Amino acid sequence: MLLSGGVDIYPEIYCDWDTVETKGTYNPERDGFELKVLEKAIQRKIPILGICRGLELVNVYFRGSLIFDLEEIRGVNHKRISPAEDRFHEIRIFRDTLLHEILNLDNATVNSSHHQSIDRLGEGLMINSKSDDGIVEGIEYADKTDKPFFIGVQWHPERFSDFNSPVSKNILDRFISECNKF
Repeated sequence: MLLSGGVDIYPEIYCDWDTVETKGTYNPERDGFELKVLEKAIQRKIPILGICRGLELVNVYFRGSLIFDLEEIRGVNHKRISPAEDRFHEIRIFRDTLLHEILNLDNATVNSSHHQSIDRLGEGLMINSKSDDGIVEGIEYADKTDKPFFIGVQWHPERFSDFNSPVSKNILDRFISECNKF
C-alpha cells in the first residue's frame, strides 16, 4: 500500500484545531477512506510505504499528533521554494533502523515540500531519521516482529531528478520487493 502526499490531514483527527485561514482546505473524505484502508492493510500485513502526508497519516493512525505549521510553531521552513521547485536539506539516519539498513547511509540530502510534521510520535513507532533542525523525517515500526514492511518518509522519493539516489531508488526498490513477496 502506497500512501501518497497531498493536502493536510484534518486537524481534529489528531486533536488539534482548524484555523480560520485553513478552514475548508482539507479533504476529510480522503482522511476517513485512507484511515480505513490503512487499518485493513495492517490487519492483512500488507507492505506500506508512506510518503509525506502518508507518513503523517500513519502517525495519526497510531495516535500520534502533528505540528500544525512548522514555520509558525518551530520557526523552520520545509516548504517548496516554488510550485515547480522543492527545497533540499540534510537528514541524519539513525543506525539500527530499517531505513539505515535500506539506505546504508548515516546522512543524506532529501527534498522537502511540507509545512507539517510529527509532533507526538504514534504508539509502537520509532523515528528513523531527523533533519538537522530536529524535524522528524522518517518513521517505522519500533518492534518489527510479526509485522509487515513499513517505512514512512517525509520527503518524496518519486520526485528526485536522480532516481539512482539511494533515498529514492533504494526505498522504492525495497518497497517493490516487499510487495512482490506479499
